[in-house]
Amino acid sequence: MSLRDNFSNRAHLSDNHASFLLLLIAFVDAAGRGLFLAGATFFYTQVVGLSNVQVGIGLALAGLCGLICTVPIGRLADRFGAARVLAVLQVWRMLGFLIYPFVNEFHTFLLIACFIGCVEQAVWPIIQTLVGSAVKADAYVKTMSKVAIVRNVAYMLAAGVFSIVVSFSSSPDAVIGLLIANAVAFLISAVLLVTARLPQAATKEPVESPLPTPPTHPLKNLNFLSLSLCNGILSLHQAVMTVAVPLWLLTKTQAPKALIGIILVVNGIMAITLQLTFSKRGNEVIHAARKHLYAGITLALSCALVALTTAGQPSYLAAGILLFACVVMTFGELWQCAGAWGISYALSPAENRAYYLSVYALGANLMTVIFPGILPIAVVENGSTGWIGLGIVFALAGIATPLLVRSANRQNARAAANGMDTSGAQA
Repeated sequence: MSLRDNFSNRAHLSDNHASFLLLLIAFVDAAGRGLFLAGATFFYTQVVGLSNVQVGIGLALAGLCGLICTVPIGRLADRFGAARVLAVLQVWRMLGFLIYPFVNEFHTFLLIACFIGCVEQAVWPIIQTLVGSAVKADAYVKTMSKVAIVRNVAYMLAAGVFSIVVSFSSSPDAVIGLLIANAVAFLISAVLLVTARLPQAATKEPVESPLPTPPTHPLKNLNFLSLSLCNGILSLHQAVMTVAVPLWLLTKTQAPKALIGIILVVNGIMAITLQLTFSKRGNEVIHAARKHLYAGITLALSCALVALTTAGQPSYLAAGILLFACVVMTFGELWQCAGAWGISYALSPAENRAYYLSVYALGANLMTVIFPGILPIAVVENGSTGWIGLGIVFALAGIATPLLVRSANRQNARAAANGMDTSGAQA
């Protein structure tokens, strides 16, 4: 075997080792978080004794804290290293969930929810940054797809564990035990991040259709911020699937209530089995932008299908249309995720990657904080008109993304050709 072949094999093993560690860390993190998410409503209302309004206020303020802190934490990750900062965030979350069992009234709940919320939204961009540093550029979207699959599997397993636990015991001690398990998972994740020898920088290899070096200040780049907003709009599929569709099914149609669970299971299975397929060629930024175009079109189509269901339809017909609409919506979800990974990576220079990815995540985080409370009013209560309006918004976001990416390509290419400093340039 030649020296070159030996070096190539070692590099391949290193990439596989890094990918395995990243997937393990993602699984442990999601498994712990999933245990809490499954039982969060039960804990808030049955253990602490909060009202629905109090829970909503607490979670909204926690989300606002996350929006404020995400970008500064991203900048810290660029300065001190993604793995190191993520380990600190996991310890932070562990402490928060260890304190949660001692919460017994609204004000302490509000304090701890905001304490945890300060770092929650920063975790995913830093995981993306860690993937970008640990694997080769042409393996980035594929690895992100695997991370997403592993996390979905962990969430589903955690939901199953929660169901088993509460079926045997719904006492506060059982739920508090899940909180502690969540905290332990964060601790394990932090230990793995500290002890694992992940590569600090990705191998510099060219990828097809790369964008020239982008500006160094994404918050001053209207093109980048517009792409973040478009991604945020397209990422609304999650709130639509978990909030708007169930409310529509229960209040506006004759479809059986059990269909809600079936829809979520079908969505989860599709996300696990099809994500890699939908992510192919995602490293090519133009193809990533097209994936967002496909996402916008399919999400719009799914909204149009939901709009076709009415209270006067037979239950089997409404159920069939809604199930098909959610299958189409899941296609949009898969394209949106793959497109977002490819676009954000291509537009993020290695030296400021966490900063860029944190800013890119603002669009999705903003929608997550604001729209779950708006969708029932703006869409569900407005009937078919509301769904058609949402579909138009999805379509416009999908159409705009390739145009914005091409504009960014031209802008940065002109700046590079003229030898200009593009810091803070506007699209």
